[in-house]
Amino acid sequence: MKRQRDYFYLPLIDAMKSIGVKVNLFALLDHVSQPTITSSSDVVLELKVVDPTYPGLGVAVMFPAGTKTSLPNVKSTGDIISLHCVMMKLHDGEHYCVYDKRCSSFALFEGMSTENLVPYQKSAMYNATEHDTVQLEQMREWSRERISREVSTEHPLKLMRLDPSAIFDLVCKVLYLSKTSSNQQVLYVWDGTDAPPGLQFITSHPDQQSTLPIPLQLEEIPLSKDTLCSFPCVGTILRVFANKNFSGMSKLRGHDKPWVRLCNLTCTMHFSGIWRGDLQPFSKIQILSGQDNCVLDCLRKYDSRINKPDGRYPWMCHLSFSSTTVTDHPTMKCSTLMELLTNSKVENHIKAIVRVVDVYPSEYSYQGQDDIWLTLEDPTARIQALLTGEHAKIFFGGQSAEAVNRKMRTLLGVSDCETEEGIIIMRDPPWSFFCLKSCFWQRNSSGSQHYIVLDTRL
Repeated sequence: MKRQRDYFYLPLIDAMKSIGVKVNLFALLDHVSQPTITSSSDVVLELKVVDPTYPGLGVAVMFPAGTKTSLPNVKSTGDIISLHCVMMKLHDGEHYCVYDKRCSSFALFEGMSTENLVPYQKSAMYNATEHDTVQLEQMREWSRERISREVSTEHPLKLMRLDPSAIFDLVCKVLYLSKTSSNQQVLYVWDGTDAPPGLQFITSHPDQQSTLPIPLQLEEIPLSKDTLCSFPCVGTILRVFANKNFSGMSKLRGHDKPWVRLCNLTCTMHFSGIWRGDLQPFSKIQILSGQDNCVLDCLRKYDSRINKPDGRYPWMCHLSFSSTTVTDHPTMKCSTLMELLTNSKVENHIKAIVRVVDVYPSEYSYQGQDDIWLTLEDPTARIQALLTGEHAKIFFGGQSAEAVNRKMRTLLGVSDCETEEGIIIMRDPPWSFFCLKSCFWQRNSSGSQHYIVLDTRL
């Protein structure tokens, strides 16, 4: 009977001292890159592994192969890999391992979420030893301890439960990446739920004729329609800004709209009432598999939501809420503002449940001929809609200036107090039904798109 070969696993910190030597490793997968094609038409996969002796930067493992099918097929970061006979090398001060298909072998195990001891993938030459079980259990235990130290919550939050006082994890899909004018990276993320509606705090001075409209978005330049059309039409899309000292953005390279776990995320509310997420220097990004339980849970709940008759209702809006407005289309199904923004028709009519978060001019004293711009928001988007002409007459219904002022304050959810700096205005608008029309001034789709309030009464 052939004697089983005995493999001795080196801790990463010791393996890094063994340059030019073939070593055996048992480590946690911290990052998985997309396979790349070299100039010689070979396929190369790079994995980053960590262990208790070297948990920070980790060590890269390079897998050259003839085809993608012969590469490790990692389910998720956080899984565990056993490597036999990989060559330790050093280049420009960075340690890395090279897998040689002629003599190296590997086995992939599920991470800390299971007790299964059987690898879900292994190479043809891999020979398990009696030490594998002990190594696997120790690595899973360390992984649990590592998560408990680095992650503030065992269970990630959802966008519907954003908390500015907390450091939390968020499982979400990265829909888009951009940069600000100061080169700060911004992630647009989504999990299918609605963020809580925001409060606005605006300072108004006695000699100020009218306050400027609040912004429609946090980014300096609005996203293109092509970009918006690639976004889901239900659920909040949170802008997450990466701190200049955050070093984890490289993990997103080579991934197209990946599901991720943003670890140790913080959030704040802009003065305009828009949520903002922030990746701090101590934050981390974990790439998730499409089969990850948290991902499947998000998708399952989203599919359930959009198939319900009230699936377009904001989650923070009770089904039997009392609207401050009425429309001429009580049986019309509700849509979201994102559906209005992304519709390609020259003219499109919808009914939506929105909040009026601003009005311009801010005096909102309707004189029968003035155009009034309302800033409307729902969990998906914020737009400016024009109230003018006959539509404005219908909206205000010939009421007195005093009645209009009182009802508009209710529509805006206004409360204020006087301070040394001026009058602090807080707005917490109620949900209201509005009928809206999108159109192009030039009667074709080549001009800029505008939105008009119609068939709605205060």
